[in-house]
Amino acid sequence: MKTPVALRPVAASVCVALLAALSAGLPGCGAASTDDATGDPGSEDAISKKPPQYVLLAFDGSYANAFWAESREFAQEAKRKGAPLKFTYFINASYYLPKAAGQSYAPPQHPRGASAIGWGGTDADVAKRIEQTNLAFQEGHEIGSHTVGHWDGSTWSAAEWESEFSQWDKLLFETPHPGAPPFAFTAKDSVGFRAPQLGHSPGLYPTLREHGYTYDTSKSAASSHWPEKVNGVWDMALAQLRIIGSGKRTLSMDYNFYVADSAAAPDAGNFATYKKRMLDTYRAYFNANYTGNRAPVHIGHHFSKWNGGAYWEAMKEFALEVCGKPNVKCTTYKELVTFLNARTPQELADYKNAAFFPEGDTDNADGAYVGDVSGAHDEASPTP
Repeated sequence: MKTPVALRPVAASVCVALLAALSAGLPGCGAASTDDATGDPGSEDAISKKPPQYVLLAFDGSYANAFWAESREFAQEAKRKGAPLKFTYFINASYYLPKAAGQSYAPPQHPRGASAIGWGGTDADVAKRIEQTNLAFQEGHEIGSHTVGHWDGSTWSAAEWESEFSQWDKLLFETPHPGAPPFAFTAKDSVGFRAPQLGHSPGLYPTLREHGYTYDTSKSAASSHWPEKVNGVWDMALAQLRIIGSGKRTLSMDYNFYVADSAAAPDAGNFATYKKRMLDTYRAYFNANYTGNRAPVHIGHHFSKWNGGAYWEAMKEFALEVCGKPNVKCTTYKELVTFLNARTPQELADYKNAAFFPEGDTDNADGAYVGDVSGAHDEASPTP
């Protein structure tokens, strides 16, 4: 493993200045450097020998313009409070088109012009959405792909995935958007993907690579799972968790908590209970990784404020708690990929094998680890 960069360069320069004293047999920095190399458990020195704790805060969807602004404003607030963060937004191209323009979309295995989550509203709605998306990108957040029409691709062939990705590029960047500003980014800037309903198939992965995507976050794994490169694409798995307070299984995604808590039926009256469950679960997930093998923490949310906004409020409180901690990076998947690509195979193996607890309890007998469904994007009505 590469030798970590020292946290205190000033102290190192003092050691250099005292080399003459050391040669004279006087106390110097030599003995202290041995102690610093190990550090007391839990000290900043000890933490520095591990990789940074990456926390990935992401959203699927992109319809609600008000939430675009609200999430961006929260990121600015978090920075002011000493907990800097960046979001990754996985967007659907259908939300950037009025319904009439959607007739040019030919989804795999579905009729032309169909979208599981509807379309983008009026030209003015779309223009406002493009404006908000541009601002997010310019502020350092990441824009990834969530396909065009939010269809389950678990049975799609490589050719069908190829069609969907090509149409995402074309419909998003080549379709006229009356009254809208030009996009501040291009298809090449979007290098990450999450499949709707987490519906992936073998044909997805070679297609991702061919379209220049560097990572996929459509699978799930144990919470201590380190990303692995599969077919040239980094596999960034959502975490399989148990909800503290109920013991139910879920994924680290708000819609799954919504299903587990209230069977996906509105229940704002239990806002406080649901918020506490998620917050306690996220805290336990973070703490186990932060004090363990530092596997990235994956949090996936939507633009919907289910159960009175309990899950959005829990995410915000969680972010403010952890994003200012030592050696924690609440940043984009794209930046995590840069970090992973710079590591040696031995370093990655060392990270994985330093787990605080063994991977386990990954069975899915009760079907709790489900992907988000089209209903998770309830901001717009599905179009037949």
